[in-house]
Amino acid sequence: MIHFRLRDYCSVLLYRLLGASFGHFGRGVRVVWPLRIVGSRFVRLEDDVTVQVGAYIAVLQLGASVPQLTIRRGARVGNYLHLICTRRVDIGAQVLLADRVYIADNRHEYQDVTRPIMQQPLRQLADVEIGDGTWIGENVCILGCRIGRNCVIGANSVVTRDIPDYCVALGAPAVPVRRYCADSSRWRPTHADGTFAD
Repeated sequence: MIHFRLRDYCSVLLYRLLGASFGHFGRGVRVVWPLRIVGSRFVRLEDDVTVQVGAYIAVLQLGASVPQLTIRRGARVGNYLHLICTRRVDIGAQVLLADRVYIADNRHEYQDVTRPIMQQPLRQLADVEIGDGTWIGENVCILGCRIGRNCVIGANSVVTRDIPDYCVALGAPAVPVRRYCADSSRWRPTHADGTFAD
């Protein structure tokens, strides 16, 4: 147990020394033994961000546009995050990402069936934005969409379209099942588009 703590402590110190290679590296940032971070100059880590073990983060510049990954103040990124950014991914303040979350603002094309998919170009989807205070469950996939503030995305969900603020969303594709109603100060069931069902 002690050797794991020592290993993690050494990783945090190493990344603090490497902080100048990032676009921004805030105070109290903890990066714990990532698998790989590609394009760190396009990565902004605000104060008190934690990135846990095994993260694979790739921020790729395709053409003239400058990509930007921002992880805002106090966000906690679980183990084995897989994140690919080619334009813009913004993870809000105090967001909690559970283990094995996949986030991308792009996907591989599959137009030419005579060529392997890995030889086909990337197709840009919409920017990814995760609102402040949201909790993303284990094994969730987020593909080119916006998730609102203070949402809960259930484990194993696949999010391919925008989710409004203050929603609980589940499924593949994920749809809102409950949403907080400020008028009645309670959680109410919703239709798939997020409008109240009762």
